[in-house]
Amino acid sequence: MGADLTIGIPAFKADNTIDRCLSSIITQTWVDKVEVIVANDDPDADIKWLEESYDGLLKLKTLETKVNTGPGLARQRCLDACQTPWILFIDADDILASPLAVENLMTSISSDSIEVQGAFLQEIKHPSGKTLLAPRNDVSHPWVFGRIYNVKFLKENGIGFSELRAMEDGEFNWKIRMTIDGTPFKINVINEPVYIWKEGSEHSITRTGVDDKGIPQYNFDLCPIGSTIASINAAKFCKKKNPFNGGITRFIVEMMIGQYFTYIECKEKKPIFADQCWFNAQRFYHECYCEVEKDITDDILKTMYTAQYAAKSKDLIGIIPEITFFDFIKQIAEDFYGGEEELKSIRENLPQEIIDNDIKTGVSIF
Repeated sequence: MGADLTIGIPAFKADNTIDRCLSSIITQTWVDKVEVIVANDDPDADIKWLEESYDGLLKLKTLETKVNTGPGLARQRCLDACQTPWILFIDADDILASPLAVENLMTSISSDSIEVQGAFLQEIKHPSGKTLLAPRNDVSHPWVFGRIYNVKFLKENGIGFSELRAMEDGEFNWKIRMTIDGTPFKINVINEPVYIWKEGSEHSITRTGVDDKGIPQYNFDLCPIGSTIASINAAKFCKKKNPFNGGITRFIVEMMIGQYFTYIECKEKKPIFADQCWFNAQRFYHECYCEVEKDITDDILKTMYTAQYAAKSKDLIGIIPEITFFDFIKQIAEDFYGGEEELKSIRENLPQEIIDNDIKTGVSIF
């Protein structure tokens, strides 16, 4: 029987987790309709043994590598090698939530679907020692967890993963959403849990564990940088293909407002990275927002700001902004870094923690 779905797994130092991941695939009711591609992202490891070990249990093949590229380009190698109509990505330290996960996703496809999204559960290790499962089914979330994608649509529209190591899946999903805006294509959403995401991966470069209340903590250096670059890349990609798509303008404005909230939150929770968030906002403003601001009236902007503030307010409780959003826009517009010498000066004066992290991850705004 031919496969209908490819499950692509980027694998980096996954010896202790990948058996658990693959076991959750073996137990699927639709396992006979699934093929698995494991893209090795660790040049020092050999994962060819998986093909022999799982022979007769899974249709599985491995892709070796000579250099570590990060999860985005590892997923892209799976997508390039995919021969089935649909693809699902799962990290090597995560699992499918139930034996019905694939069946529930695949049977929810309609003729105009380009994506089907199920709920995913965040597995959080609380400081008390308990493991908590937090459900997520927000259609706007930027991650690939719990989603199947129409391969023909992706390849025909040139939508894939970039070399980003943080928010690479955000760029991927934002490209899809802006491409289908105003078209008959749609994203189907089901309420069934299909994916369990292990929040505390020891190899994560974007997550730094949880606080004393068990709330996930994100890397305030890397995540805003990744989000800025990913949103710029996605907006430019889609604007080039369809410059008159109003959904792209809406996305750019929403991301500009998001830059403000990130700066305010970072200023309070992780002030060491506040200046870097300011530079992120400057870059986004001058590379994206200033191209569309002439078409945005104050009333529209206030309406969009109010809506995003309502969604974000729980993260800003107790934080009093020292600058309003509209003053923020004015200042980053007037205070843009201008040349190589200024960038060099900014770089030399960054906290060592930021420089060390950028060296470790290979991602920097400068």
